[in-house]
Formats: sequence, structure tokens, C-alpha cells
Amino acid sequence: MDKVSTTEKQSIKRKTVAMLVCAALAFVWVFVVLMKQEVTQAISSDNDPPIITNISVDSVTGSSSVISWVTDEPSDSIVNFGLDKRYGLITDPIPNKKNHSLYLTDLFPGTAYYFRVMSTDESGNRNISGDFLFTTKGTSGLERVSNEKQVALSKEIMDLLSKITDPIALAAIAKKLEEQGQKITEAPKIVGHPKIDDLGSDFAVIIWQTDKAANSVVELAEEKNYSAESDNPYNSTQGELEEQVTEHRVHVSGLVPGTVYHFRVSSKGEIGPTGVSLDDTFTTKSLLPEIRSFILQKVQEDSATFLVMANIPTSASVEYTNERTREVKSKGDPTLLTTHTIQLNNLVFGASYSAIAKIENEAGDKTVSKPTRFVTVRDATAPAISKVTNESTLFPGEETKIQTIVSWETDEPTTCRFSFHMGIAAGPKDESESSEWDANPTLTHVQVITALTPSSVYKFWIECKDRSGNDGRSEDFVLITPEKEKSIIDVIIENFSGTFGWVKNIGGKK
Repeated sequence: MDKVSTTEKQSIKRKTVAMLVCAALAFVWVFVVLMKQEVTQAISSDNDPPIITNISVDSVTGSSSVISWVTDEPSDSIVNFGLDKRYGLITDPIPNKKNHSLYLTDLFPGTAYYFRVMSTDESGNRNISGDFLFTTKGTSGLERVSNEKQVALSKEIMDLLSKITDPIALAAIAKKLEEQGQKITEAPKIVGHPKIDDLGSDFAVIIWQTDKAANSVVELAEEKNYSAESDNPYNSTQGELEEQVTEHRVHVSGLVPGTVYHFRVSSKGEIGPTGVSLDDTFTTKSLLPEIRSFILQKVQEDSATFLVMANIPTSASVEYTNERTREVKSKGDPTLLTTHTIQLNNLVFGASYSAIAKIENEAGDKTVSKPTRFVTVRDATAPAISKVTNESTLFPGEETKIQTIVSWETDEPTTCRFSFHMGIAAGPKDESESSEWDANPTLTHVQVITALTPSSVYKFWIECKDRSGNDGRSEDFVLITPEKEKSIIDVIIENFSGTFGWVKNIGGKK
């Protein structure tokens, strides 16, 4: 036997491996071909579409419904629907269910819809149902139209539309309807600027126009509450929400007199957005002044005093006329008050006068009273003393001092003096002390006393004389001066005295 060389052995080994690899590849190819044939045969063997049963319409509202059905094998879901048999489409393309349900939305209320369902299985076999019909809930819309002419015209147009079948003609009609619908659903336009038709102290009447029927609303806020940067800069709304007009008029009430208001108007049609004006302002009128009282308080030889009372703060004046000489003069107070006391001086003794009161508010509105008549006479009435007050202040030191201030008023110019004595009981006249008489007659009086002692009780009174020599005396008043402050030594001795009775004898005290 011939011997095989090493080189030949290696060559045989390589050939054997190659043959085994080729055999394995051939087996894999045959397996793949066979499997592909089996799969193709399995797929092509299903030629039956899914069977559709139990078609139902559920949950019907004015704008939606649910279409359901059942198939005998997994398949996708398709619903064709529309106002006629030219169906629209809604789908669920995943073929993985036997129970199907699709939700139709954006439907018209009170409208009949045609529909059919379709399902396709995984093999591509499709089944289509027959035609069905359902009607959404609600009304078609004509029942809500109040204008009889519009109802009749709409029905006539609907009848005509049902006879038109040409697609081009229907497209043209649809375009026109769309244009008309856009015009109707546009926000009403505010024509020009809103106007203030009438204005009072607590109300305003605002008018404006719109290019089509809409409601009437006014939003407003006081200037102090208005915020232009805010999403809603107004805090009050008044108007007619239900009306639909082109000529708008809103009576705004409950306003504050003499106040600046920001406002804007808005109008909304039955459908569509709201038309809104720009911000504007108005100012309510100030409250008209009224004279509530015009009283002659006092008449003297050459003067007269009047009380003028108003409903709001005003300036006031009294215009008076000498009825013999017809000379007219006036005396007033420019301060804005509700009550004024005005004294007329330098009148003629024994003369007859007529007087009227005039008041004016901050806005310049004026009111005049009816005339009143009076005659200057000799004054026989004592002056009245009122509003008596006193206040004492203690000033500590080596010598404790007390300052007491007493003030009062009289109803006419007078000279006065202040009198007092220690204790409440009446004492001899020589024990009383009095101030000097005032140098000039005045209505307000102040007296400063520094002769009082601490921790004491005093009685005091006031005497006054008017220019006619009439005397007046006030009632008696009681005044208690402040208690003198104790030194630290006094406090210590008092504390010890309370504890040790002998302490009080210190210093020779018995």
C-alpha cells in the first residue's frame, strides 16, 4: 500500500469540509423554499371575507352617535356615512377585533344620516354591509327661527336643493352658503364711536350702532379701579344680553357723582364672536347742591348772623339788600363745608334788609335760596357761652409749676374774663381771682392760668359782654390740678412708714 503524504491528507480534509458546508446550505435552501410554499398555501387558502352581523346605532345625540357591529373573525373597522349615499369615511385600520364600535362626531341635530359598515380581515378579504339610516336628536333648526318669512324661504330653498343633482351646481351653491355663513358668524362691527346720550350724577345713557343685530353690553370701572394691563380691566357690566338690535341704548345706573369712569361697549349676535369697542371715558356730574337750612340766628343793632346748611360740601355766601337804599352787599365763606355761619356786619340800625343764601359745589353747580327779611334792632340778648374746655400740665422741678389752659366760644363777638377760687363751695368774693377783660371782642377765647397749685380742686366760671353791653355768665365748672410727683426719698419713707410706725417720727414728726 502506498503511503499518503501529509500534503495530500490536508487537501482531502479541505475538500471534505467544503462538501459538508455545501450540503448544509442546500438543506437550508430546501427548508426555506418548502416553508415559503407552506406559508403561501396557508395564506392563499383564506378566501372568505368576515361575516358582519348585529349592526346597531347607539348613543345618538344632536351631534354624535356610535355605530357597532360584530364579525366572525378579527378584522378592521370602517364606517361610511353622509347626508346621502355618497358616503364619507371613518376608520379603525387595525384588524384585531371581532366587536367593532366607531364614534361619529360633528353631526347636525335633527338630521337623517345614511351609513354602512365594512370590515377587512388579515388576508385582505373585505365585506360591506347594506345601507342603513339613523336620525340625530334635536331639531333641524327651522323650528327655532322666529321670522316666518325666513322659515318659508328656507323651506323653499331646501325643496329646490333636493332637486339639484349636478355636482358642479351643488359645489357653487355650497361655496355661496359658506360665504354667507362666514358673513353671519363674523363679529358685529361697532359703527363709529359709542356716545354718551345723557349723563347725570349717578347714571349715564350710552348709545351705539352695529352693522347687524346683536345684544347690548357696557363694561365699566371707576378710574381708580381701572387697569389697562389686566385681562379684564373692568369690574362692572350692565346691559341687555337677550336683545338683538342694531341701535343700542344702555342706561347705566348706580354711579358715583363727580367720578371718572372708563368704559367700552360690546355686542354679540346669536352666533359668532363678540364685537368690542375701544376704551373710552366719561365723568358723572357732581351731586347738585341743596340748601337744607337758611336760618337767621341773631340780629343786633348793626349785625346779623345766618346759619347756612347744605347737603354736600359747598362754599356759601349771603347776599343782602338794604330795602330803603337798595344797596346790595355780600359776605361769604369759600371753604367747602356742609355748615357755614356767616355774620353780616356794619348794618344800619333800625333798617329793613332782605337776604338770600348762595351755595356752590366743587364742580361749579350753584343753588340760591328764597329771600328772607329782617330788621336790625337793639340787641337785648346776652351772649351764649359754649364749648368750655380745660387742660392742665404739671412741670416738675425744684418749684413745681402748673399751667392750665381754658378755652370757650361765644355766639357773637364779646369780651370776656375768667374767674376762679380754690374749693368747690362758694367763698367770699375777695378769695376769688379774675383775669383782665379781653381787649377786643372775639368769638373764640383762650385763657392761660399759672397760679394754681398741684393736687387741688378749683371752681371757675366765665363772664362775657357783647358790644351792646349785654352780660352773660357761664355755669360753674370744676377743675382738678395734677398731683405733684413724689421724690425717691418720699417714696422710700412712705414704704417704711407702712411697715414701721416709728419712721414717721423721723425729723421730729410726732
